[in-house]
Amino acid sequence: MKPIGQLAHMAAAPRREESQAVATGIAKLFLLMQGSYGTAFLSKFSSGVLEGGKDIGMTAALKVWGAALRKYTPDVIEIAAARISASHPEFPPSLPQFEALCRAATPRKTYAEESGLLALPAPKLVRLDVPIQPQGDGKDWARKIVARAEAGDKTVTHGVLKGAMEALGLNKGRKQGGAA
Repeated sequence: MKPIGQLAHMAAAPRREESQAVATGIAKLFLLMQGSYGTAFLSKFSSGVLEGGKDIGMTAALKVWGAALRKYTPDVIEIAAARISASHPEFPPSLPQFEALCRAATPRKTYAEESGLLALPAPKLVRLDVPIQPQGDGKDWARKIVARAEAGDKTVTHGVLKGAMEALGLNKGRKQGGAA
């Protein structure tokens, strides 16, 4: 976490590129916390000194919170805001406590993403449809599976192929009935 002096300096520095969305998001967050905690939240920042019709303590708090939460996406802040009442049911969270909620809500990257490793492409498996001569003996399903495997269909697993071959009686080496 950054020292309070650095946060105050960052908050006071005007940023044109910082979108109005961040300021609006922080204002909505403060409105949510005011509605949830009432004067317990407002009294944390209220100075009683008005400037331009606004309390300078609240204005400063909005700027400091905005500077501290700037690194989080609006989605993360929204998720953290939704978790406030569960994690802080009696008292409003401080800025460090809310930042902890934001860190917990931030999606994690995998080792490969952090290291810049390229992901392998997904395998392209194509199911082969092979024609067979139906014999009407209830084993046509097994004949289709064996024909697909013989044609090189990689979607046929070993267990499925083994079951189909057993149904057709093609596993001559295996004894039936479990007798050893």
